[in-house]
Amino acid sequence: MAKPFNGVVHRAASRYEGWLRAAVKTAAEGDADFTGKMMALADEVVQMDKRGGLEKRAQNVALGILRSDYMLHGNAIDDAIPLQVELNTIASSFGCLSTKVSKMHKHLSTLASLAGNPDARADLPDNGAAEGIAAGLASAVKEYKDQRKEAVSAMDAQGDLVTSYPPVVVMVIQPGETNSVDQRDLEFILLEKHGVKLIRRTLNEIASLGQYGGADGIFCGRELLLPDDTLASGSMVAAATIYYRAGYTPDDYPTSVEWEGRKLAEHSGAIKCPDIFYHLFGTKKVQQVLAEPGLLRQFCTSDSEASLLSSCFAGLHALGEGDDSAAVKAALENPAGYVLKPQREGGGNNLYSDEMVAELKSMSYKERGAFILMQRIMPPAFSGKLVRGGRILYDGDCVCEFGVFGISLRRYDNQEDDSGDNTLMDEVVGHILRTKSVDTDEGGVAAGYAFLSSPRLV
Repeated sequence: MAKPFNGVVHRAASRYEGWLRAAVKTAAEGDADFTGKMMALADEVVQMDKRGGLEKRAQNVALGILRSDYMLHGNAIDDAIPLQVELNTIASSFGCLSTKVSKMHKHLSTLASLAGNPDARADLPDNGAAEGIAAGLASAVKEYKDQRKEAVSAMDAQGDLVTSYPPVVVMVIQPGETNSVDQRDLEFILLEKHGVKLIRRTLNEIASLGQYGGADGIFCGRELLLPDDTLASGSMVAAATIYYRAGYTPDDYPTSVEWEGRKLAEHSGAIKCPDIFYHLFGTKKVQQVLAEPGLLRQFCTSDSEASLLSSCFAGLHALGEGDDSAAVKAALENPAGYVLKPQREGGGNNLYSDEMVAELKSMSYKERGAFILMQRIMPPAFSGKLVRGGRILYDGDCVCEFGVFGISLRRYDNQEDDSGDNTLMDEVVGHILRTKSVDTDEGGVAAGYAFLSSPRLV
């Protein structure tokens, strides 16, 4: 399903005024300080583009490093069906560490087989997530360079002199980043396999150190330049691709400075991963709206594709719009069957059981609009051991969540009618499997709830 979802994300993002804005509006009103500000930034991009000239969009290509997560739903594995937990469009992490875990488990399986262990099996799939994600970033840099080369050639023909800056990937990180091991591997692969340099900057640093440069004919004069302290003093590099591994939570915007950094990046000529439209698509509210009968079809290439993708949708219910009393009543009467989801990423945000009941009872109608109500997926349990630091921390019933990484590099040919052939890259590159205790609600690895694992093919 990953490739079809790649296309759905881009087509919906292309129709911001015609569809996406209306889809996310209720959530933006209920979550004004975060989702509302994201929508305001998207509005700003669209309005500047309408004014044209040097205010038009400086970049018409978007990179998606997407991850669609699933859990099995059913009493037993043999009759369980996969349901989508969410589709991540920003900071889809653990591609590199998942690749390493897959290699480790293959190695251990081989050793066990050589030692005569009858339970050792070699049916562990290859995992190309790390190199696939790096290839996506490298392709975006190449596209940026090709665009710049074409613009420079046009200016050379007019006799204009153009200053060039080394193009790099700018990874947007959190201050005191704790997930650097997964991130650093991408930095190494990009340099070794693709000759592309990656630098790491916070939103605050982008705001305080970044500046627009270049001629008006090159990305409308909005080539984002940043100092690189590994080069000679004062040397600047150009942000060819901005890759967000932060910016998905209000905690990443403690002051107005961070919002200025996000705006500076969004209006620049860099290819964003994600841009603001892809970011908004990844909200839980859009997930809920897409699951409404008949809505998905407009973003699919065929009826069969729409049927395939919608088959993985769990029960999703709107809150804070229309008459939501039936959904609220159902959740209050059967709290074990539902989960309350805010417009947040990063783990530890969802509300279950008593916490969900308390929140639903205390919120106003408008406040409920910041959430969606989702059917709770009930996966079949299996016996497993959870290991950290070489020690078995848990030995008992477990459940797992499977994610698939898709890479999409596409051009916005027309903001409201993106039906042409605009695909520059469309790949499925790897996977992630997270395992946790059957008694654990959340599933984030960095948040400490789940453990990286590997799937066996059956």
